[in-house]
Amino acid sequence: MPKVIGRNVVSKSKEEDTSIAESLTVYYCLCGEFLMVAQTLLTSLPRRPTDGAYTLRNTGENKTVYKLNAGPLPDGKGSEGVLVRRGTEFEYQRGLYCERCQLQVAYETVPGEGKKGEATFLLPGAMTDAQGKLPAEVYGDASL
Repeated sequence: MPKVIGRNVVSKSKEEDTSIAESLTVYYCLCGEFLMVAQTLLTSLPRRPTDGAYTLRNTGENKTVYKLNAGPLPDGKGSEGVLVRRGTEFEYQRGLYCERCQLQVAYETVPGEGKKGEATFLLPGAMTDAQGKLPAEVYGDASL
């Protein structure tokens, strides 16, 4: 029989549990796979004027608290990134993909797998707050 060194009892207030759970929002890929949990609503995030992507800040005072369940493609394709023309300049983008259906849902602008820049960008229409429900952005946004 194992020796008992000590006993601990952990108790939490129900009010504390509900307030933490209510402040988190879960997002899913269009295929239904869990993609992200964040403390802010997707609609309250700033948008990039160039492509309308939602901006998750990774540094600074306005840092967004989130966990993104996306990464490079399993076969390694696309992990080196691409150069995208933005007017007269070029921007590096390394895609982040849903692990289940391999849909691109986000991108980083810093070279190197696993490296985060100042921000991570979520593609509009790539995720929803309810499984099986398509966001309105899937059909295009007339304002962009």
